[in-house]
Amino acid sequence: MQKRIICTLLVTGLLILSSGSALASGFSIYEAGSKATALGCAFTATADDGSALFYNAAGLSFMTGSRAEVNAVFVAPQFKFSGKLNKSDPTTSTGEAESKVYPVPGAYYTNNNNNKLAFGVGVYAPFGLGVVWQDGAEWVGRRISHDVQIQTVYVTPAISLKLSDSFALAAGVDIAQQELELKKYTPEPATGENAIHSTIKGSSSINLTPSLGLMFRPNEKLSIGAMYHFKKTMKFDDADATLDPVAPGDDPWGNTLVGGLGGSEQKLTSDLNLPDIMSLGIAYTFGEKFKAEFNYVRFGWSTFDKLALNFENDALDQTIHFNYEDSWQLRFGFDYQASEKLNLMAGYVYDKTPQPLVAVSPLLPDSDRNDYSIGALYKAGKWDFNVSYMLVVGDERTNIEDGEPVRNTTDYPFGTYSSLANLFGVGVGYNF
Repeated sequence: MQKRIICTLLVTGLLILSSGSALASGFSIYEAGSKATALGCAFTATADDGSALFYNAAGLSFMTGSRAEVNAVFVAPQFKFSGKLNKSDPTTSTGEAESKVYPVPGAYYTNNNNNKLAFGVGVYAPFGLGVVWQDGAEWVGRRISHDVQIQTVYVTPAISLKLSDSFALAAGVDIAQQELELKKYTPEPATGENAIHSTIKGSSSINLTPSLGLMFRPNEKLSIGAMYHFKKTMKFDDADATLDPVAPGDDPWGNTLVGGLGGSEQKLTSDLNLPDIMSLGIAYTFGEKFKAEFNYVRFGWSTFDKLALNFENDALDQTIHFNYEDSWQLRFGFDYQASEKLNLMAGYVYDKTPQPLVAVSPLLPDSDRNDYSIGALYKAGKWDFNVSYMLVVGDERTNIEDGEPVRNTTDYPFGTYSSLANLFGVGVGYNF
């Protein structure tokens, strides 16, 4: 049985490598479980299923027996743009991201058989990004990006020690790897026509950082929890860059430039910083059937200040500046026990963007967001099944102030971005 569980976790990790979509502040994916998603991911003080490996591993100490579960949250994001490349453009351009559904799976195994020391392991994807703009070769923002994909997989083993009947401490290790791909066009200076199509693609080295959790339950009604995941630096030591000339045959500019740079195949190194995550939560059960939880979540996004691309050929070196700021979220979850077998859930999230106005771009047009969620959990013997839905509504955001573009460059289009995402979650768990 344990071998089968391990195989499931490995397969899930491979599936996660094909996923990616921006859901929360920056490019965080905070939806590590379907049940948690139904509760607006206000789960730090509850953490009573396998996704506790992300939300608060100290919750393992208040679970009993062994449990295995698999979740999948299917994300359908929408991005739209209306604006111009520069002030001299006579007409307004529009753009829209391709309609895609990104699966974000997660798998967990937990064990608590002696009431003192509990342990578990989880595979999930807390950071990801996927924005593919339609008609990439014509898209007004193609000089920055027409296709960007970032996938980050965490494998987190953790232990939780119950120091008393009401208090537990947990520690784990977040073992992470990241995949990065960026596609863009470079224009011919005289005509502005596409001359070179660039693709940057690479896998990071494996990164290890600690994670911590605590939970205090002084009585059956009140629960207080906290979790902390440390910041990471994902290192790309041998990434690939491909420069493909796309200019017409009678216009050799692209071919000449690529030839002068040493050919289309290039190597580069880079670092991408991921933020630390801290969550504080409090949950209270009113009567016997209704529980409410509130979480304050803080992301240390100020570590995500730039992406420096250092090529073997120094002439190709470039730096993409982000200058993100630390951000926070307010998360509310509500759980009503309709019967012995059925729980109904709902949630709300206010998500403050870490992205300054100067960094709003086709790579990720981030904004403040309001999230609304519902879901249900059904128990059938040792099995339980859950479904969830979340609507993520991003505020419209423009990178124009007083009629002028905030970022004064000919590559960054200026105008108004809007975003929306529909999330559908399913999960199944088995209690041994």
